[in-house]
Amino acid sequence: MKRWLLVLLLVSCSEKKATETVLTPQEFDARYRATENAILLDVRRPEEIAGGKIANSQNIVWDASFVDNISGLEHKPIFIYCASGIRSAKAAAVLKEKGYTEVYELYGGMGAWKSAGMPVE
Repeated sequence: MKRWLLVLLLVSCSEKKATETVLTPQEFDARYRATENAILLDVRRPEEIAGGKIANSQNIVWDASFVDNISGLEHKPIFIYCASGIRSAKAAAVLKEKGYTEVYELYGGMGAWKSAGMPVE
């Protein structure tokens, strides 16, 4: 019984930690603005960015060269997004594997951002 309780507790805590890094558009915006020296990273392709982006974001496309392209990225808190949240989740996993400890994802990506009426440039 004690083992099951311990396993349940560990699973519960690990799930909570993962969900705390995936933020709604409003949470993403508020936490980004409140975090000093944060990096706002857009992993969409240039043709997607042409339809609008979040102000002050830098672009590193999620593709085969992503790992090479992040090699010079400073180890600061990173706020990452794509069009729907799929590529940014994959990119966030890679960033965490490379030692980035604070990586926040925009739940639903740019589609959710626009649907929430958040500013786009």
